Amino acid sequence: MKSLTVKIITGLLSVFLLTTIGNQIYYRLHDRHDTEEAVLVTINEDIPFKGVIIRDEKVITYDGSGVLDYAYPDGSKVSVGNTIAEVYPSEDDILLNDRISKIEDQISALQQAQEPGLLTSVQSETVRTGIDQKYKDLLASVSKEDYADVRSTKDSLALSMNIYSIVTGADENYDDAIKRLTERKNQLKKEAVKASGVITAGETGYFVSYSDGFEDKLSKSKISELTEKDIKNAIKGKAEPKSNAIGKMFTDYSCYIAGIIDTDKRISEGAVLSMTTNSSKNVYDVKVVSSKTIGEDGKSLVIFSCNRLDETLVESRVKSFKLIFDEYQGIKVPRDAIRFRDNDKGVYVILGKDITFKKIDVIYEGDDFVLSKNTAEEDNLLLYDQILLEVVTSDSAEQASGAGSSEKSG
Repeated sequence: MKSLTVKIITGLLSVFLLTTIGNQIYYRLHDRHDTEEAVLVTINEDIPFKGVIIRDEKVITYDGSGVLDYAYPDGSKVSVGNTIAEVYPSEDDILLNDRISKIEDQISALQQAQEPGLLTSVQSETVRTGIDQKYKDLLASVSKEDYADVRSTKDSLALSMNIYSIVTGADENYDDAIKRLTERKNQLKKEAVKASGVITAGETGYFVSYSDGFEDKLSKSKISELTEKDIKNAIKGKAEPKSNAIGKMFTDYSCYIAGIIDTDKRISEGAVLSMTTNSSKNVYDVKVVSSKTIGEDGKSLVIFSCNRLDETLVESRVKSFKLIFDEYQGIKVPRDAIRFRDNDKGVYVILGKDITFKKIDVIYEGDDFVLSKNTAEEDNLLLYDQILLEVVTSDSAEQASGAGSSEKSG
């Protein structure tokens, strides 16, 4: 008796399963509705462009012979009378002096690492923690391509590691190493040649060790006269610097950045925007000074003002910039599929053989689609729902909702 009951239940379950599968196959074969699956999409609105950096710059010239050894990194502020470059007979002489300077830095670091007053005030665990942090800082500087910071962080890391070796007993002192380095330094100094001349700053300002020939063509005073051709020529580098130019100075750290950009209503005069470059992760706050439509291809000549100065903004005249806007992530909805029911905005979706209205929460609008907030609310459009693209008839809508509700296309 028990076995017969099991057989009957098994048979009924089999019939139910076959019926369900058959119904699914039938609806699949006979469902001719035009649908689109709801998928998750990320929209990044950053706008890339080639920008030309404009300042009031004064070219520095030198008519003598020899090789220049610059005393400051590009973008450094120097005072009037400061030495901005030394003149040597050859590049080998400059390299030799650099080697001497690096050895002197090594000696200084070793002497500092074994100072009695410093060693009595530190603990090995504290030093170890500092080493770990400096190592992370070094990796961060490398990833940002901030090479000036890489050098200073590397020197600081080396000092901490030297201190750690002393406090943990790995090294008793660095006297022998200091002695060897000092002997090497004195030997190199005998071979070194002194500078044959110096070039000094004629005014206080910011120094850059190159000239590109655009100093007289592009300036703040001529910004209102700037044309599309001027920008394109600068991007292509169509200018010849003076043959005796060795650098330039500018007194104001602020600058203008000009570019040809896709016309966008957000890039309007007076707007304050964020900008970055491909060669650095630094973010700059810029203000739109002017935006003029040019030609008929949807482009505008835009000029930004920037009140910041760093190595990235002085290493070249032309940079690859990127205007930073918001990033949106949501469910993509074709604009043609959007319908209105009562006061709700949404779409019709197919669930099995039923047509159901689901609300959407628009967070971004594109030309032919919108993004709806990705939510778990059953009344809202969900990920992987089948969005109905065709117009739903009143009868279908009533059957789907269970009540006669008005709708219109939107």
